[in-house]
Parts: sequence; C-alpha cells; structure tokens
Amino acid sequence: TMNPGYAGRTELPENLKALFRPCAMVVPDFGNIAEISLNAEGFLEAKELGHKFVTLFALCQELLSKQYHYDWGLRAMKGVLRIAGGMKRDEPDKTEKQILMRALRDVNLPKFVLADFGIFLGLITDLFPRVDSPPKTDPALVKGIREVIAMDGSGLQPEEVFVTKIANLAEMLGVRHCCFILGAAGAAKTKLWKTLAASWSHLNMGGGATQYQALNPKAITVDDLYGYMHPVTKEPFDGIISKMMRDYSRMETEVPKWIVLDGDIDAEWIESMNTVMDDNKVLTLVSNERIPLTGSMRLIFEISHLRNASPA
Repeated sequence: TMNPGYAGRTELPENLKALFRPCAMVVPDFGNIAEISLNAEGFLEAKELGHKFVTLFALCQELLSKQYHYDWGLRAMKGVLRIAGGMKRDEPDKTEKQILMRALRDVNLPKFVLADFGIFLGLITDLFPRVDSPPKTDPALVKGIREVIAMDGSGLQPEEVFVTKIANLAEMLGVRHCCFILGAAGAAKTKLWKTLAASWSHLNMGGGATQYQALNPKAITVDDLYGYMHPVTKEPFDGIISKMMRDYSRMETEVPKWIVLDGDIDAEWIESMNTVMDDNKVLTLVSNERIPLTGSMRLIFEISHLRNASPA
C-alpha cells in the first residue's frame, strides 16, 4: 500500500506508483480457514464447529459495542483455535462442542467491557445450547498466586476478580508473544503483571526467577528507543528497547523474560514494533540488525486506551 495519510509511516512518492501495477484484494473465506484449522488441531466435527465459530465472530462484530481493542479478524481466530487445540489434547474425554465453547468464552471474556458481558454470554448459549463447560483454571498457578498475595509486605488481598485476571494473563502469555493490559489509571495493571511474575518465580517456572524490565516509551525519543545511525559518520548508536531485546535473546536460560512498555501508544513509536508483534517476531533496526524474540520472551504493553493506535 502507498500509505496515504497513515500515521507513523512515510508516504511513498507518486512516481513509484507508476512502476507497479495495482491489484485487487478479496476478503478471505473465514469459514474455510476455521474448518481447516480445526481439522489440523484434530477436531472431527470441524465443518459444523467452523460454521458456529465464524457465526459467533460475525455476530460479535455486529452486536457488541465498538471498542478499539476488540479484534474479530483472522489473528484473533487463530489464537482461539490454538487454545482449543491445546485443550482438546489435554482433555480428550470432553466433547468437541464443550472444548470449542470453553475456548471461545474463556479467551474473549477477559477483554470485554462490562456492557458486552451479557450479550456475549447470550450469543454463546444460543450457538451452543445445553453445552455446559466450566472454566478451566490451572490449580497450581492459582495456589501460587494466592501464596504470593498472602506473603508479608505484598499489601494485596486475594480478591477473586484479581486472581482470575492474573490467571487470564498467564493463559494469554501462553499462546501470544505480545499482550496488552488495558485499564484506567489505578486499575491495578502494574500489580497484575508483577504478581504474575512473582507467582511464576515462586513456582520456579522455566527453572528460575521471572525476569522483566519496564520502561515508559513516551519519556524518550524514538531514536533513543530503537537506536539510530549518525547522519555523517554512519555509526550506529544503540537504543534502549534494542539493547533489552538483544540481552534477553542472547540468554540461554528458559526463564520467562518480559519487556514491559508502560505508556500510551501512538503510531510514532509502536510502528517499529509491527514486525515484533506479528508472526515474524523480529525487531529490525536501522543498522540492518535483526533481533529475534525467543520462545521465552514476551512483550507486555500497559496502556489506558488505544485511541491513537494505527489500524495495524
């Protein structure tokens, strides 16, 4: 695309357009993709379930409120299907309808605003009538979270909502390499990930203490974040995020490693993160260095709203 009026990206010159021919794009067939993905995850009733899946996503798009962080596209579908596949392998005795219903409900509920809760649960019960599937929790993790909260000096109380949210975040970090924690100031966003990190360290996840580094990307310039080339000497200077990612990706250990970006999102600095957040999982710098996101690394964004984010 020529990026017309796209914040954070350079607009390509018109004389470039003359060298290429335009082509048309079509919307992919979601039903087909869902069916094939379910088949690949080992579901036998993939055709019927794929149809239900796509219907639910289409209805959600129409009926639920329009929030910037709601995504009913292919990437969201892929995440749910991956979780459903994992659940099917963990619990082969459950029916496929129970598994898919639970995956759809448990993955989507944490990101809804209060007004959409009832509507979504109504849609799920309509599409999966008389299917009962209690939420799946990791008892060891919940026990670990409660033990960490009960420790002296934590200053926290084991509220059910808080414990559930931490378990939700842990589940999301299991399937996604990049997560957003969204909420107003004072909604316990920082405590959420810090408690999860403490719980994972307490449970010795990955064989050691969970490592994390937090920074506010709005407090410094984009050059300081990602590094830059000196305009005259062409000497590369390192940036903060690139140094953090390089240090973590060189570590041999399997302990969880998080980079927490706590600050409002705008198209200027988040645009360079695009390749990290999609399936490439690589940060490309101006010096042509490419830093991969390893299996134990995660990106966590802690933000209050997505008003200034670009569509990508």
